[in-house]
Amino acid sequence: MKKQLQKFIFEKKLQNKVKLIGYLDNPFPYIYQSEILILTSKFEGLPNILLEGQYLKKHIISTDCPTGPKEILLNGKAGDLIKIGDYKKLSFLIKNNHNRKKLIINKINRGFKNFNRFDYDINCKKYLDFVSKNL
Repeated sequence: MKKQLQKFIFEKKLQNKVKLIGYLDNPFPYIYQSEILILTSKFEGLPNILLEGQYLKKHIISTDCPTGPKEILLNGKAGDLIKIGDYKKLSFLIKNNHNRKKLIINKINRGFKNFNRFDYDINCKKYLDFVSKNL
C-alpha cells in the first residue's frame, strides 16, 4: 500500500508532517524522539512495539485488538486503549495529549514499573521452577 499512502500524503499536502520510513532493524531512535506511540492493528500476537514503547517511557495509544495490547497496557492503566476502527477517539486522544499530561505520565510510569513481567530471564526462571516442582 506504499504507493496509495504516498498519494494520500501528497493529496493532503502532508509531506512536511508524515514520513514513510519503512522497515528498520532498530526503531528505538525514532520511538525515542516521538511523543506518542500509536498501534492501530486489527490483530496482533505479542506486539513488541508496545513493549519497546513502554521501555522508552512513551505515551501509548493502541487498538484493543485480540491478544496483546490489553494485557501489556494493563487494561488501559498503562496506555490508552481504543476500539478497532475508532478514528474519532484516536483523533481526540492525539489532539488532547497536552491536556492530559498528568494522567498520561501516570500511565507511562505504571507501564514502566510493571515492564519486568515481560523480562525473558525472569519468565524462564518461573517456567523452570514450575517444571521442576511438577516433575
